[in-house]
Amino acid sequence: MDDASQMVCDFAAQKLSEKITGSTAGVKASKRVRLFLANERDHCTKNSLDEKNALTLSEAYPTLDILSPELRKVCALHLTHTYLETIPYLSSKYLSADEQAEIALQCRTLEFAAGEHFSSHPEFGRGLLIFKNGFAFTSRNLTKTNLNWTRDLGGHAADANEVLVEDEYYKEKQIAYHFISFSKVLFVPRSAIMNTLEKNPVAWKECARWRYFRATLILFSLRDNELKIP
Repeated sequence: MDDASQMVCDFAAQKLSEKITGSTAGVKASKRVRLFLANERDHCTKNSLDEKNALTLSEAYPTLDILSPELRKVCALHLTHTYLETIPYLSSKYLSADEQAEIALQCRTLEFAAGEHFSSHPEFGRGLLIFKNGFAFTSRNLTKTNLNWTRDLGGHAADANEVLVEDEYYKEKQIAYHFISFSKVLFVPRSAIMNTLEKNPVAWKECARWRYFRATLILFSLRDNELKIP
């Protein structure tokens, strides 16, 4: 944009007749240049976001693939440990360092532009979003005419309990994210979560199953309340 401004400033003639330019747009060339570049910038930004979406840690940080297994695990924990600790059943209280590193390497980095929405990934399905930066609101469709809005705070997952519930019970009332600024999040796929809990019965029995029951009750109460609405 700076180069474009310099080019416009260097125009030997700031105004030329339509007879010379062949343009019938009725807009100054300098303004048309700036509008064109602004549109190209927005288009390139969106393409860049699409290309960088759903990167694994190894794709986001290729250096991980050339490290020793032990050092790779350590770096994966450095990148994700703080975020995983916010999810009780994935925290170090229940998972070993190896288990946390294993799920960390299955996480994805997602990026969203302002105005985008998210409820599940087209390839990786449902999962947890933990915000690294950015801002969004969450909503749940309670009735056809009523949306319940809650503020999503950075550094925690809004649906850590409900991600445990099976798709057939969750889909109708699932949480949707509405991004109001550029946001970068850590996406923990549900499949990775359930595989980890399947191999760690203590994490399931002492923590996750109680959160599963709580989420199920909430979802059923939402359905029942909606049925009562005339």
